[in-house]
Amino acid sequence: MTDKIEISQLIVQLNEKQRQIAQQLDTGNDQMRGLAKRVWRVQEDERKHIARELHDGVGQLLTALINQLQQTQKNNEGNDLTTSIELARQALADTRTLSRLMRPRILDDLGLIPALEWLVRIMAEPESLTIDLHHQVNYTLDADMQTLAFRVIQEALTNAIKHANAELISVNLIATQGFFMIKVKDNGIGMDITNKTADTGFGLSAMKDRVAAFGGHLTIATQPSLGCEIKVLVTGKEAT
Repeated sequence: MTDKIEISQLIVQLNEKQRQIAQQLDTGNDQMRGLAKRVWRVQEDERKHIARELHDGVGQLLTALINQLQQTQKNNEGNDLTTSIELARQALADTRTLSRLMRPRILDDLGLIPALEWLVRIMAEPESLTIDLHHQVNYTLDADMQTLAFRVIQEALTNAIKHANAELISVNLIATQGFFMIKVKDNGIGMDITNKTADTGFGLSAMKDRVAAFGGHLTIATQPSLGCEIKVLVTGKEAT
């Protein structure tokens, strides 16, 4: 009888120990997710600073250079500076595009949907492809979630354009209270996700880490020559 009591007490102690360990693991995971989000915020602040420097610093210098070249050509009709002026204009355009992609002001000023409409437009134009954007946002997303959505879609579009040779890409965004989903599907060449080098090359590890920091999950459905679908789902409590 005594042995049975001792065994019962031991089982109770083991169960309590397991509960404590599980609680500690949950606490540790929450802390890691919170730390990841804080690091991500710092990165976004740095992007914003660099974008501002590109736009206000380098952009203004290139504008001044263009004006100076135009004035020089006007005062010296024998000097043909047309090529130099066009190169400077192209450098200015590229600098402004890079600045906006680093951290688009429209995202901070007007919000996620206008920023995504802008992103889709500028990424589709030079590539002669079609990007269809569909959204159903019935809940006001906070700044961090808007940034997460923008970065995930930006990265997914970049992958589809640069690596998958896609001609048609569909972007779907649904957001309600307690439910957030992104789906980006292309008709490109697909990829071999069993190849470990592909994960790094496509930037999927960084995307997964960012989504995980919000308690979400990223999945990839793809096969060679059959396109790719990247899906992000975030539900439940987020880390702070």
